[in-house]
Amino acid sequence: MRYDPILDDNAVWDASVVKSKDDIALDINEQEIEILVDLLKGLEGRKTEELKRSDFRCRELSSLTNNIHERLQNGKGAVIVRGLPRHELSDSELTNLFWGIGIGMGRPVVQNLQGSRIGHVRNEKNNPTNRGYMSNRELGFHSDAFEIVGLMCLSSSASGGVNQIVSGLNIYNHFSKKHPELLDALFDGYYYATAERQNSSKPYTDYKVPVFSRTSGKVSSMCLGAYMRSAARTIGEPLPNNLDDGLRLFYEMCNRKEFMFEFMLEPGEILFLNNYTTLHSRTEFTDDETHQRHLLRLWLEITDGRPVVPSLTARGRDYEQLFMENSN
Repeated sequence: MRYDPILDDNAVWDASVVKSKDDIALDINEQEIEILVDLLKGLEGRKTEELKRSDFRCRELSSLTNNIHERLQNGKGAVIVRGLPRHELSDSELTNLFWGIGIGMGRPVVQNLQGSRIGHVRNEKNNPTNRGYMSNRELGFHSDAFEIVGLMCLSSSASGGVNQIVSGLNIYNHFSKKHPELLDALFDGYYYATAERQNSSKPYTDYKVPVFSRTSGKVSSMCLGAYMRSAARTIGEPLPNNLDDGLRLFYEMCNRKEFMFEFMLEPGEILFLNNYTTLHSRTEFTDDETHQRHLLRLWLEITDGRPVVPSLTARGRDYEQLFMENSN
């Protein structure tokens, strides 16, 4: 197979293109904020996950949501929504707004065996499956399940917790130009063994998840190398040599300063990413008595998104299947 570089996708970028938040920001103006605040006041006392799209009928919110969706599908694959007055809005109001934007784009899906559709990204004392988002440790570059991930910052840490994003499609371009001999293995991919699968009847997926894939003329990226290595250990075999070499080089590229954009997500700001084009990471953080990092997370399944191979969408639905098995 020929692996030609991508020339016409806006989601191909590097640090010379995305240099600051301004390059991917979507700012909410004062008039929009006033209308959104009124909407949120009318939802006080309602349970967030019971709210429906009809509860968020508002031209300004619809316009905001459509703009985010357009940028995720046809833009750089990353958007930071900013301008919300954090000091004027309660945690529950911000949570409701985050949920309203999410259900305006797609279906919020479960993220763990407890069936949570809004995740809490913070350092938890009780973390039985050792999930990274429930710790304060550094998280390397990875792709979350489902197409869209949203992260809303409620509060910051005392130090650390810097967000980092990179274009997986830009990484693909560099492979195609300089290391095409490794692309067959990366397109083939490998099985995933997630933390949730450890105690299930099938400790790893019965399908391979490719790092790069192509369908309908679109190249996509998806990578969580730790899950591949865990699956190989579970199976009792080494990763194929070219895949092992490809993964090492993939992450080495992701961590190059000229490829990534680093920033701090401030309280009240929301980051949305397209997991099929963009990877993200964060540095280790430290909390204290008055500063405790707390982000909300949404995973969204959307019907009018990027065309991808079935194994990418299967990876997301794996969480829902495990949740249903655990509930029975």
